[in-house]
This record gives sequence, C-alpha cells and structure tokens, in this order.
Amino acid sequence: MGTAGTALQVEGLGKAYRIYRGPLPRIGEALSLGRYRGHHEFWALRGVAFELARGGAFGLVGANGAGKSTLLKILAGTTAPSAGRFRIHGRVASLLELGAGFHLDFSGRANIVM
Repeated sequence: MGTAGTALQVEGLGKAYRIYRGPLPRIGEALSLGRYRGHHEFWALRGVAFELARGGAFGLVGANGAGKSTLLKILAGTTAPSAGRFRIHGRVASLLELGAGFHLDFSGRANIVM
C-alpha cells in the first residue's frame, strides 16, 4: 500500500449506516439476536481510493450528501469505516464544522495561515 513519500493512503474505503423505519424494527432486531433484519443499509461511501504525497494537498468537492464529511470523519478518527482501510503518516487536524476557526476580522489569506 503506497510508497515511502506518501502521507495518506486510502484503499476501498466505505461507510454504511443502518436505516430503520422506526424504533420497533430496531428493538425487534436487537431482541432476535440476528434472526430478524429490521434495517436497510445506506452506503455514504463505497470504494474510495487515493494517495496523497507528503506536502501535497487535495480538495473535496461534491453535492450535499455526497460523503465529504463522512470521509473526513473517518480520516480524523471520529467514526470507523465499514469497509476498506487507510494509513496516515503524520498528523491529522480536522475542522469539520462550517466556519470553525474562521475569524471575520481577518482576510481569507490570514485565515488560511491561522
């Protein structure tokens, strides 16, 4: 998986969420010990793969619900992937909330430096 100059490696990454119609199917599934399936799976991400070189940068662009925040949450370690793997060489800093850390008194350039 990757080369020595790679800072981030992602292979086949995916995240599935269980969607229930209400509380009763969730309870029924829990009580049945796996014999009853009261949910369907929604894949927010499936099969994501890329490498990022040390010192590199990338942008994530997509429509609402495309999985951008889900990918960032997985890479930041705040949620676990359902499939695939990733390896980070170095540190990860995460600002997932819109406007987090943004100072209105500063220019765009100054906010980037901050």
